[in-house]
Amino acid sequence: MRSFFIFNCLLIPLVFVSGKSRLGEYYTGFGFGVVDEATNAFEGDNFNIFVNSLASEPMDFTFEYSYSGLETNSSRDTVWELGVGIRYHFDQFYDNQGMFRPFLGLGVNYLGDPASLLLEEDGLGWSIEAGAEISFTQSFSFLCFAELYGLWKDFQYNDFKIQSEFTWWMDEEHGLSVSYSRAVDPKVDYFLFKYLYSWR
Repeated sequence: MRSFFIFNCLLIPLVFVSGKSRLGEYYTGFGFGVVDEATNAFEGDNFNIFVNSLASEPMDFTFEYSYSGLETNSSRDTVWELGVGIRYHFDQFYDNQGMFRPFLGLGVNYLGDPASLLLEEDGLGWSIEAGAEISFTQSFSFLCFAELYGLWKDFQYNDFKIQSEFTWWMDEEHGLSVSYSRAVDPKVDYFLFKYLYSWR
């Protein structure tokens, strides 16, 4: 739970700030952080890269690759995941004073988890997500969503993840964010710092 404590310490001073949208934008980036399992069965670090691009006016195309190096009591294992998806955002809640954007998403991915640390098996998977973003200025935004994901070959292998993220755009091209996510069934916490570059 170390990452959860760090995240909340950073969350408190940012509650009252506002943000630029992470939806309907062109950007790429990378992140690095820590991974904690609640019973201390393993811990380690995580690196990911991601791309967000418009597929149409209300829909985004997403790409993400994530790699974790995890230390268990007896060995060092790796977990990696490659995924693509689409997000449909509902833009009718926008006004001149701010923005609230609910969204729904679908995705496919491949999970490489030889030691079965996150799911009972690895392989080709699916994901369904629902969430919202709140932004008020061109500098800060808050994104949160819940994701149900699992394996195509057997739907009993699934899990639920909750994620929240604050983003600070330093200018029209460069941004920083802090992200916390929790995989519910394996009780795994992820805490990451991310850099974003928007090319349009």
